[in-house]
Amino acid sequence: MISLLRIDDRLIHGQVAYGWASSLGVNVILVVNDEAQKDQMKAMALNLAKPANVKLYIRGVEESGEIVQKFEASQKNKVLVLVKNTSDALALVKNAGGTIKEINVGGLRYSEGKRKLTDLVAVDDQDMAHFKEIAEHGVNLEFRMLPHDKKKGLKDLL
Repeated sequence: MISLLRIDDRLIHGQVAYGWASSLGVNVILVVNDEAQKDQMKAMALNLAKPANVKLYIRGVEESGEIVQKFEASQKNKVLVLVKNTSDALALVKNAGGTIKEINVGGLRYSEGKRKLTDLVAVDDQDMAHFKEIAEHGVNLEFRMLPHDKKKGLKDLL
C-alpha cells in the first residue's frame, strides 16, 4: 500500500528518512525522479540517506504510474513515494489510475520568481496550476513538514 506520497525537492533527507519513514513504518521508499534515475552518484547518495531497513527504488516519472498502482495493491509493502516537484507529482497522478488520494507537500525551496506559502514551501504560477490540476483529479493536498505537525490545506495558506 502507498502510505504517503510527498513532494520534496530534497527527496530523501533526515525529515523524510527518519521522521516520515519511521512514523509510517514503511519498508519501501520509491523515488520518482528522472534525474536521480539517470545519475549514479545521486542514486548512491539517496541510498545512503535512507534508513537501513528500508528498500529503495529509483524510477523515472513515465514508468512510475504503473509501479504505484502495483504498490497500492500490495499487502506486504508500506511505501513512501517521493517526487521532487509539482510537475512530477501531476504526471504521477495522471498515470497512476486513480490510486493517489492525497499528496503531502513538504519542501519546495524558494528561488527567484517564487512566493512563500510556508517557511519551507515556495511556489510559482506553474506550481499553483499543477496544484489546481492535481486537485481536479480528486487528490487532497496537505502541507506539513513532519507527521506530528498540523495538516494545512492549500486554501489555509492562500
